[in-house]
Amino acid sequence: MNTLSTMSDAPPSRPRLPLPRLSAPAERALAAAGITDLSQLDGMAEKDVLALHGLGPAQLGVLRDALTEAGLAFTDPIARPTPTGRNDNTALAASTVSPRDWITSLPAGRRVEDGLRLLALFDEVTGEKATMWGPSIVGYGHHHYVYDTGREGDTCRVGFSPRASAISLYGLLGIPGQDDFLDRLGPHKTGKGCLYVTRLSRIDEQALRDMVATAWARGDAG
Repeated sequence: MNTLSTMSDAPPSRPRLPLPRLSAPAERALAAAGITDLSQLDGMAEKDVLALHGLGPAQLGVLRDALTEAGLAFTDPIARPTPTGRNDNTALAASTVSPRDWITSLPAGRRVEDGLRLLALFDEVTGEKATMWGPSIVGYGHHHYVYDTGREGDTCRVGFSPRASAISLYGLLGIPGQDDFLDRLGPHKTGKGCLYVTRLSRIDEQALRDMVATAWARGDAG
């Protein structure tokens, strides 16, 4: 069994696997333990990693997901919170507002144009009827999430929002083949769980369509 004292010994036969994006305290905690490669965590007990100062349950979950995607895993998993069905994020809830009416009411013609094109694209790819989530997100499907911290809530599986500064795209990150899709997509930025593009005319819409299809299929599989 590996221990924290040996976590810095990465298996030499494996290619380098970068760590996922983490909070600054979690990155410092891993760096202080000599962990710079995801494969160094393979086979570690979750409780030992969680004991690192600055690395909490939420960041442990990020590492767990990254390991799973790479075909690796922690050992001795810590019991995870049991879903209760509650929605702790009451600001984000499905409403009866018409997505099309909301889009056409936007003040800028560019936002209306891109919003209607996205509505048609997401409608066609998902085969679902759009729903407004909160005041400004056009979403498809339903997903109930439970964080390792115990916080839980409801959200859409995929969605978009044609905001004034950029178009926000939801549920499209963390999908199989993400890097290849993003290379095809064109100019973009990524945030925590969100993808941003400035205009649809500046990206490859087929790449976006393929990303939506892959993200939607992943939800079906899950």
